[in-house]
Amino acid sequence: MAKFRDAQPHEQPTVKPMIDKAAAANRILLLSALALLGGCVHFPQTAQEFREQIPGATFGQKLTIEAKRPFRDVAKTFQAKAPECLQVSVRTVSHAGGSYQNILATYKPTVLVNRQKLELHVQRHYQGGGVIIPGKEPEGGLYLLVADAFPLDGNRTRLDVYAPTVGSDPLIRAITGWATGENVGCPDMTKN
Repeated sequence: MAKFRDAQPHEQPTVKPMIDKAAAANRILLLSALALLGGCVHFPQTAQEFREQIPGATFGQKLTIEAKRPFRDVAKTFQAKAPECLQVSVRTVSHAGGSYQNILATYKPTVLVNRQKLELHVQRHYQGGGVIIPGKEPEGGLYLLVADAFPLDGNRTRLDVYAPTVGSDPLIRAITGWATGENVGCPDMTKN
């Protein structure tokens, strides 16, 4: 069940409309471009496919950092912060030139941990008028980010982050902060 950013404990969740014409225009442009490429687009259906495809994509990147924290501490932080911060829904409402859009983005974090590896998968599912997904959407939504953490000698942890170069900065800053322990706040998911 998704939590809404402005919901209080034990209250009925609500969605606060956000009017951001520039962000809405960028989403419309991106989704329109994807619709035009419909026959050429294959969305990754698994986290592994995302890892393999994103580094070679035009707007994709793989970042690697080394955190001076034990793997078990990084894993505990991710297990606590991912559901708290990333299991949210964000509504974007826009009205421009006679066109009206009301889009709900629901984020789904998944954290998998064993002794040798931690995986964080963040998926986003869009609902609402004007959103066209030109291809098969994986269960849970399109992959937005995948991060893998591995234990290193000397109580250190390596973090590999796979994400788009556009629109994922707040999320990347948050999870690298969780890994290093320097900032354990939540990202502003209205900026993704």
